[in-house]
Amino acid sequence: MTHTGPPGGRADPADTPFHGENRHTSSAQSRRRRLRRILGVTGTVLLTVLTLATMLVAGAMVSSRGMHQAVPTGQSHIVQDTAGDVATASAVVAGHSRPIVVAIVAGTSGTVASDLLAPYDIFASSPAFHPYVVAAHSGPVPLEGGPALVPTHTFTDVDADPTLRPDLVVVPALSKPTGPTDSALRNWVITQHDRGAKVLGVCAGAVVLAETGILDGLHATSHWSRIGALQKSRPAVHWVRGRRWVEDGSVTTTAAVSSGVPGALHLVAELAGPAEAQRIADLHPELGWTAGQSTVIAKDHFAIRDVRVGLNFVEPWFRPTVGIALDDGVDELDATAAFEVYTQSAAARTVALSTGETVRTRHGLTLLTTSTHDAPSLSRIVVPGIHDIDTGLQRWAVSRHVDVEPLKSEMGDVGAGRSGGGFAAALQNLTDHSGATTGASTAKMIGYPTTHVDLRGGHHSVTRAILLVAVSLLLAVLVGQVPALISRLHRRRTGEVAATA
Repeated sequence: MTHTGPPGGRADPADTPFHGENRHTSSAQSRRRRLRRILGVTGTVLLTVLTLATMLVAGAMVSSRGMHQAVPTGQSHIVQDTAGDVATASAVVAGHSRPIVVAIVAGTSGTVASDLLAPYDIFASSPAFHPYVVAAHSGPVPLEGGPALVPTHTFTDVDADPTLRPDLVVVPALSKPTGPTDSALRNWVITQHDRGAKVLGVCAGAVVLAETGILDGLHATSHWSRIGALQKSRPAVHWVRGRRWVEDGSVTTTAAVSSGVPGALHLVAELAGPAEAQRIADLHPELGWTAGQSTVIAKDHFAIRDVRVGLNFVEPWFRPTVGIALDDGVDELDATAAFEVYTQSAAARTVALSTGETVRTRHGLTLLTTSTHDAPSLSRIVVPGIHDIDTGLQRWAVSRHVDVEPLKSEMGDVGAGRSGGGFAAALQNLTDHSGATTGASTAKMIGYPTTHVDLRGGHHSVTRAILLVAVSLLLAVLVGQVPALISRLHRRRTGEVAATA
């Protein structure tokens, strides 16, 4: 017999079953390593994304909560009737024998401050109107983007007093427009509309009206960022883009936040005459309002340049805190404009500051403020309105080495009018501190034309929010690497144990 095996009579290792098993084992180990590598990379990416998303969501939640200034508890705030500087004037305007009653509703969940205070200012400036703020209860209600407010009446008060029955109901945007929290408000609005009252929906107040069914079959508008969703969720309403306000029958709706002012002035002209509306508009010369002006506006949408404001919203950490100094007699529009601009930009946290715990506005509303005794550390103080800062507050600011910046309009005869510049002055202050991009994006969000705002100034450096996003991304990547690092340490220890065994 011829021997064909390898020299020495040894079997070829390739022909042994053990070698085949080794190749199979090696291939299986290789596949497992590849699978572990794929799973490791996938897990790292997912953990990185989840960590970053968690940080951004947490930031957005902090910003959202910051829109509502705390409502003090354990204090007694008396509901007071409105009593402004027009209360003693003649109520006979444009042939009316009694003032036109205007009810501005405030939600329990929270109400956008400018949607409520700016129209209130317009109507309260005319002796032809008797405006009041009405809510489900008599306690202070939170305002989104402003200090808490004490309502003038409750729904029960108004229902029990025929003299308070509204001729016009103003519906601002609510924090929870469709939930059960403010169902009583929606039902009350429906009742007043059914009784024949006109309705003015300001900005996203149209969402509240759409929920009631009042807008079904009508043409209406709302904030430009909401109309797309409303067209899908409320197809029974004929939604209109690119209009400052839309009137259909007894219902008027307005576009973005600041559009509530021309919407209110339109109703003043309709109910009390164009001359009266022009007189009120002239008190705020920065508005440039005339009765015959076009309602056509740009069909806005989100753009790349708006990213900076978005980053401010999701990265609120280490923002400056701006004290907005309020004093008795402050004009409602001037006060709310300062809060609205900084809230919409998310460029700073705001605090309603005064020497006491409340202030009474020009037309008799009570706002709850933070006393200087309880004030946090402030980056600066801005003072809305035509009046100088309160002497006591000025001394306090000096003692804290905090700069004080007045928000006053340089347009027109301030002595003859009373405007501190409203949204224009507030936007200019924001632009000076946060840059033209932030100022322009904020103006778009509140729907305010920037004709009287210098958007060429301000800071143009990399913002705090951009740096924070970079840091957040770095932290997210480091967190995402933790499982891989733990796995490597585990394998190294296992290898060391095996080597010493």
